[in-house]
Amino acid sequence: MTMRLTSTLSMALALGLLASVPVSAADTTVTTTEKTTTYSGVVSEVNPTTSTIVLKSETAPAPVTYNFTKETVFVDGQGKVVTYETIKNSPVTVEYVKEGERTIVRRVVVTKPGSVTKETTTHTETR
Repeated sequence: MTMRLTSTLSMALALGLLASVPVSAADTTVTTTEKTTTYSGVVSEVNPTTSTIVLKSETAPAPVTYNFTKETVFVDGQGKVVTYETIKNSPVTVEYVKEGERTIVRRVVVTKPGSVTKETTTHTETR
């Protein structure tokens, strides 16, 4: 009876030690999904103080405000970098993501007047 109790306690102790072994980072998978959406309109305002850009669109009843960051890229239709000061009253397409309550612009592309841009959604997964 004593030997059986000792064996049972030894087994319980061994299992407890095995359960406490940490899992290595190689065994862990982290998936990050980022949804990027586009919107087209005409820039009615760019405010560098608040880092916001306001777009008006024929399809939306009210202007839409977006936030931009130091990482936001402003380019023309050929992909050449332009400054945000030069895009006021220009038709643009913005690529943005939602971060909590904020809408962050990743890229602003100046388009030609009258060009048609469709709305697209891109999903990116990082493993």
